[in-house]
Amino acid sequence: MSARGLPVRGTLGIQFLETRVDSEVARYYLASYLSGQRGDQQLDARIDRAYRDYSSALPNRDELKRLSEEFSIDFAALYFAERISNGPMSRRFRQDFENARDYVRRSLSAGGVNLSDTAKGFEIFFVPGYLYRRHPATGADFAAPRATLKQVGFAHYFLDTDEDGPIEANAELVLAALRARSGAGRRVIVVSASKSGPEVALALTKLGALEARQVTAWINIVGTLQGTPLADEKLWQDMEDLIGQVDIAGVESMTTEQSRRRFGRFRIPKDVFVVNYIGIPLVGSVSSLARPGFQRLRKHGPNDGLSLLSDLIYPRGLTLVDLGRDHFLLDDELDITTLALTTTIVRWLESNQTNASRADTGESRSGAAQLPSTPLPE
Repeated sequence: MSARGLPVRGTLGIQFLETRVDSEVARYYLASYLSGQRGDQQLDARIDRAYRDYSSALPNRDELKRLSEEFSIDFAALYFAERISNGPMSRRFRQDFENARDYVRRSLSAGGVNLSDTAKGFEIFFVPGYLYRRHPATGADFAAPRATLKQVGFAHYFLDTDEDGPIEANAELVLAALRARSGAGRRVIVVSASKSGPEVALALTKLGALEARQVTAWINIVGTLQGTPLADEKLWQDMEDLIGQVDIAGVESMTTEQSRRRFGRFRIPKDVFVVNYIGIPLVGSVSSLARPGFQRLRKHGPNDGLSLLSDLIYPRGLTLVDLGRDHFLLDDELDITTLALTTTIVRWLESNQTNASRADTGESRSGAAQLPSTPLPE
């Protein structure tokens, strides 16, 4: 095999991908198996067995590591992406998101996007990621999405946090800010990235169902909810060589031991619609920003360059996969993606509220909005 991997083209769900992968089994899985072209009985039998062995739920980090050892890292990553994309709710949300992307792309080309009356009742509450001031190239400061939302008139709020402080301390800042915003008169969609994911999850847990009524959704973008083995290995010393001294307490709060214990305490109020937005890279699509971490984490299984894939997901929610992208989700159409994801979530929330009202009054669902008609996950 070439040091750069094997070239492959294929479709997973409704996403087309042209890249390179680390093994023949990963190439065969994406190019042939998923499209129903079963031409290798031995590989077909091995892959079929993987589906039988992990049939009940998404594979966890240990199961993905075993799949990586039996097949390859890229096979395990593709398998994980397919299992996510194959869920009926995820398929519906993905299609709605792609429809919204097409609409936004056409609208921007024609002169601009008109904000709906419903969208004007929402506020996007941004909680930035790790080192968002000192290392803005990662996108952790949400500068581009905020500029896009401002351009179309979408109300938004940015919370200044301690960029390298402990997760628990920043969670208190998020908690206080959400309480302060409760009188703003708008429904809140909270957006987090990477390290701010567990900060938001902890704040929402402490907020509780009664106080969280104004929070209608949480977009968990590549949230390191269960930490990163990079923090376990004390790799902040490498970071200090590049960006200067960091708060060791903040790094330690990202260790897997602390993070997994904290994860077990998360209780997001059930009325908060959670969307996990993650990248799943393959060896031919890892960016220069993510490659050092990706290589160091390979021994643990499929990862996005900072965290293990399964550790990015809050289970009571939908997961949107950006196949072929890593933790930094570098996107030439970030303005389109921002508006498409935001408007898709607003439409899902609106439809869910409409359907719930009709159910309460006994009204027929025949007139329900077509996009979407599926209730939010419990």
